[in-house]
Amino acid sequence: MPKFNTYSATIENCTEEEAVDYALGMVWGECECLYQTICYAKHIATVEGIEVYYDYGADYYFFCPVEESDDGAEYSGRQDVDSYC
Repeated sequence: MPKFNTYSATIENCTEEEAVDYALGMVWGECECLYQTICYAKHIATVEGIEVYYDYGADYYFFCPVEESDDGAEYSGRQDVDSYC
């Protein structure tokens, strides 16, 4: 099952562009992160260190931090990229 390190903030009833604008305007340092299993995720964009996804099974947008490894390389908030529900 795909697991994502997601921010607690989500957004519903909007377009992809509005979700990206939300990601650009949000103060992410004030949001908690949690690991969630999300089966039906579509990557929309990566903006300013935030990945925007659409959960097409539950009809909402969610956000993940782009994390940095010890060698400085960035990687996705998604934990097991090759898994599917």
